[in-house]
Amino acid sequence: MDWHIINHRDYIDGAFPAFEDALKEAMALGRDTRPAPRLKRRSADFFVYRPPYDKEEHWQAEYWICTKPGALALGVPESRFEISVAA
Repeated sequence: MDWHIINHRDYIDGAFPAFEDALKEAMALGRDTRPAPRLKRRSADFFVYRPPYDKEEHWQAEYWICTKPGALALGVPESRFEISVAA
């Protein structure tokens, strides 16, 4: 099953073959050094990862780690999974 990292605005990264791979990438994106990630399960295939506070940017957006079917079941629009590449 493919896992993706998205948020309320953008497609971030994916597809990953396993949830653990997607979480590892989200933690790298969030520059997380905590021993345990701040992770909340919203459904069977949808997790919300909150990166640590960033003193330089003052905040970081949460990352949604999910499968496409899991996200669609919670009402995320399918267009969120379209990857736009600027030329």
